[in-house]
Amino acid sequence: MSGKMTKFVVGSMNISMTEKFTGIITSSVDGALEKQCRDILCRIGNEYVAISIVYFFAAIDTDTYMTNDRILHSVTAAVFPECPMVSCVAQRPMSGRLVAEVVYLKEYAVVERHEDYTVLRSEGCVELLTSGIHFPQTGDIGEQSVKVFDRIGNILASESFAVSDIVRQWNYIDHITTVYDGIQNYQLFNDARSDFYSSVDWPNGYPAATGIGCDAGGVTVVVYAVKGFKGADRPIDNPLQIPAHKYSGNVLASGKEVVRTTPKFERGRLLGDVVFVSGTAAIKGENSEFSDDARVQAKEAIDVVEHLVEPSNISKDCSSFRFDLMRVYVRRPQDMATVRDAFMAHFGNISLHLLTADICRPELLLELEGVGHAFH
Repeated sequence: MSGKMTKFVVGSMNISMTEKFTGIITSSVDGALEKQCRDILCRIGNEYVAISIVYFFAAIDTDTYMTNDRILHSVTAAVFPECPMVSCVAQRPMSGRLVAEVVYLKEYAVVERHEDYTVLRSEGCVELLTSGIHFPQTGDIGEQSVKVFDRIGNILASESFAVSDIVRQWNYIDHITTVYDGIQNYQLFNDARSDFYSSVDWPNGYPAATGIGCDAGGVTVVVYAVKGFKGADRPIDNPLQIPAHKYSGNVLASGKEVVRTTPKFERGRLLGDVVFVSGTAAIKGENSEFSDDARVQAKEAIDVVEHLVEPSNISKDCSSFRFDLMRVYVRRPQDMATVRDAFMAHFGNISLHLLTADICRPELLLELEGVGHAFH
């Protein structure tokens, strides 16, 4: 895959790693997807440079997903001459309308935009962010996953990144808990990921990651990789949970599936003062909370994540932590308001994005992820 590269400079002073922030914009209009997209794009300010847009929308099947994907890419390119990375995820937002998460660049960087990834260069540090890499009309989930990771490997190699430079990864998997021939879709994905990761050592731990369901579109993966950064770069374990990559053999099975490799991700990842919180649910040790009450699972998931981001668990010199953004994936649409109220009551005025999605275990009703800052 090839395409032209555009290059430009943002800011006027060198720093070790770029500062970014994410805004959530919900379409204020109903109607055609193109109309909703233009409504969102006209509300993106020009004070900062938008480097990535992730669109979330409902889609009943892969054909609908592909049509929406083409529309959103086309409209975004028409509005933005220097088009940000675009990713499309078939997860229904709470509002029912199109929602975009927009990542803005606040600080100096040389920005190099390629067809499906962007490179940010600052003094002594290089960052790489892909768009949503997917091949939704090619084979089953396992075959798609292999192709996705092949493309990601080629992107990383083209910019002299190692696979182990990935620090955050988002994995969207169509019908994640569906089982074919005794193997769950999530297991097919995990096998491909494990094979991709096996080519290198991981001295700083695996990436923080989310493996979550979507309604259509096959497998879509977004990666963020960093090299040359001289600050803190290490995994964050959760004292209430076993690391996912150390799960026992039957954790993801419901009695029918074959389990062959574990999910390769850390509970959290510290990069400088940025904390990436992986997909987190009501799991303690390696066992799920089996309550069918969304309030109970929300309380449990909040307790689990609070142990992860407890300042003393992040680092010895961390005095406090603040979430900048949190996504919450909710299995049942009827639980949306209950889950929202529980999270707002606990976290207060937080940037909160709720989406309908299948969770990687059938008994789990919700999962959260986030990004925040540690203060020293």
